[in-house]
Amino acid sequence: MHLLHKLGSAKTEANYHAYYQTLIKDGTANGATSNVYLTSSDVSFKTKCIIMKYRTGTLYNQKHAVLFKLSTSQTCPLCPQVDRALHIISECQHMQIRNMITERYNLACLMILKAISKTGSLRSCIVSKIIGSNERMIMQNLQIPETAESRIVSKWLFPPRFLDKDRFTSSCPDFVLVTPTARKTNTTN
Repeated sequence: MHLLHKLGSAKTEANYHAYYQTLIKDGTANGATSNVYLTSSDVSFKTKCIIMKYRTGTLYNQKHAVLFKLSTSQTCPLCPQVDRALHIISECQHMQIRNMITERYNLACLMILKAISKTGSLRSCIVSKIIGSNERMIMQNLQIPETAESRIVSKWLFPPRFLDKDRFTSSCPDFVLVTPTARKTNTTN
């Protein structure tokens, strides 16, 4: 919540409020970056509303339909799982929904890469990417360094004893940034 806003009659003892407070206190959440979508011209007003509904637990789903006596089943109408907000956003197994989720995920990652590439100092730190296609990157006006074209994470990013067969089959991050670190200077007299 922005410092200028008041909570009013919001339920501060509710789970959603407690989760966000925990994220802020332990430093996991950064208000400046986690809410940047609200002022972004790349995000439509409708999408902003959906995000806010998801974040506040008010995104309509079958659980709400049963609560409002508009349905008798909490099951997703498209797949045999319980329908809830997280299910709608990322868990539904229906093929068309899976494709939409993947597309939305790739676009979000590309937006992050675009923001990173705008900061000149971090642009050259991208060493690996596996998101989206090169055509999609061009559509987003992204210029990724040639070193990032590999869809396999570089060997030097793994511990020395990590086997190649495990490196090729292990889970890969969407993209890898390697930032320079300041060298320690030896100040012995």
